[in-house]
Amino acid sequence: MRSEQLFGADQTLHILHVTPHEIIALKPAGLASELPRDPAADSFVRRLAAQGFSGLRLVHRLDAPSCGLMLVARSAEAAAHYSQEIAERRWHKWYVAQVALPSTEARQLVGPHKAYLKVDGASARVVRSGGKPSFLDVALATPVPGVPDESHVLVQLQTGRFHQIRVMLAHRGAPLSGDIRYGGPDGRPFYLEHAILSARMFMSHEWRVWLAPSHPDRVPWASALSDAVDARAAALAVPLVSGQSGHQPDETIL
Repeated sequence: MRSEQLFGADQTLHILHVTPHEIIALKPAGLASELPRDPAADSFVRRLAAQGFSGLRLVHRLDAPSCGLMLVARSAEAAAHYSQEIAERRWHKWYVAQVALPSTEARQLVGPHKAYLKVDGASARVVRSGGKPSFLDVALATPVPGVPDESHVLVQLQTGRFHQIRVMLAHRGAPLSGDIRYGGPDGRPFYLEHAILSARMFMSHEWRVWLAPSHPDRVPWASALSDAVDARAAALAVPLVSGQSGHQPDETIL
């Protein structure tokens, strides 16, 4: 395995980990994970293929406006392994989101959250019945440096429903900045990053933890947020007990 920064055209992706079985890379904000109806169109998978990787199979996705860590399988066998790991709730995923609330109010979000979500076309909504149970935990809320009326929240995602973080935080009165689909203020930057991923490797079954390095799509973090993200990544470096995190399998786009 290896970690490297691949340079070249503007479309070159930052690769953190490569083996014959999987790739972990940073998805830029604004790039679709995959466009099956038009494989020639620009997407995360197409850019990996352009960098010489083949046999690519997505086992999870990030919504186009989001950025951060993505794991892509390189064979059917590896894809089956990671899909099973996700179904058995083994993956640990932490996100940083920028919400349109000052930190004094955003701190009230800290704690576990549950909602039932239903997808309507290109959006999701919270419903009283008939939706899928969805869980996340907000671990921390910190001020955004230089933006006093906004906050960063550190989120552990327990399920992977469509637009889950966006719609659940908006339902609690904390829409993401710039996320006009869910009531966020227009004209502000959208920021949602998958910052930590812990997964058990195909073949070796070794636990690995990836912490997204600084990149052009990351906005400045307060020192308390940086320290908290580092601490959680370090804690996940200890082998994890099967199924100790989460409530339902990851499903789709975040």
